[in-house]
Amino acid sequence: MKKLTIVLLAALCVVALAPRDLSAGVGIKGGYSLAKFSLTGEMETEVWKYLPSFVAGGYLELKLGFVSIQPEVLYTRMGAKIEDVIEEEPFSLQYRFDYVQVPVLLKFNIVPAGPIRPFLYGGGYGSYLLKAKGIMTGGGESDEADLTENFQRYDYGVVGGVGLAFKLPGLSISVEGRYNYGLMNIIKDPLEGESAKNKSIMALVGIGF
Repeated sequence: MKKLTIVLLAALCVVALAPRDLSAGVGIKGGYSLAKFSLTGEMETEVWKYLPSFVAGGYLELKLGFVSIQPEVLYTRMGAKIEDVIEEEPFSLQYRFDYVQVPVLLKFNIVPAGPIRPFLYGGGYGSYLLKAKGIMTGGGESDEADLTENFQRYDYGVVGGVGLAFKLPGLSISVEGRYNYGLMNIIKDPLEGESAKNKSIMALVGIGF
C-alpha cells in the first residue's frame, strides 16, 4: 500500500505541473485487471488462469483537436495462477508481479464535443518490476517465495483500448477497456525455447480535470 501511495502521489505531482497553455488535461484512474502469461516451453503445458488484481495511477492528456497524446503512470499487477484439487485438497499457485507501468498512448476522440464522447487509442508501454512473488497454497498451509531476481526488471509492450468519456461541468468521467501485450521475455535466464510474456485485460474508470 505504501508503494501504491508513492506512485499515486508522484503521478499527481507530474500531471499537476502540466502547462495549461498546451490545452492539457490531467486526471486519475483506477480499476480491475486480469493478467495471464503468454508462454512457450515447459511451462506452457500447465493450465494457467487469469490472475485478478487492481490498477491505479494518473495521466496527462495533451489535446490536439480530435487527437490526444496521453502519457500515464500506473501501478499494476501482472502474473497468472494455477488452481487444482490434489488428493481432495484444493491447491493453488500464484505468480504476482507488481510493476510501475508507463504507457504512452495516441488517443483518437471520435466525437470531440458533446456530453458523451467515444474514443479509442493505441500505443506502447514500459514497465519496471518492483517485486515478484510466488505463493503456493495447499493442505491448509501457504508458502511464499521472493522471485524478483529470477525475472527481468524491465518490460515493454503494446496497448490498445476503447472507451467513453462523459463530460460534466468542470470534469469528465471516463470508462474504458484495455488490452496490454508484452513483447519481452521476462525470464532472466530462460532455457532454450522458453519464454514468458505479460498480458492483461483492464477495465478502468477515470476522472479528468
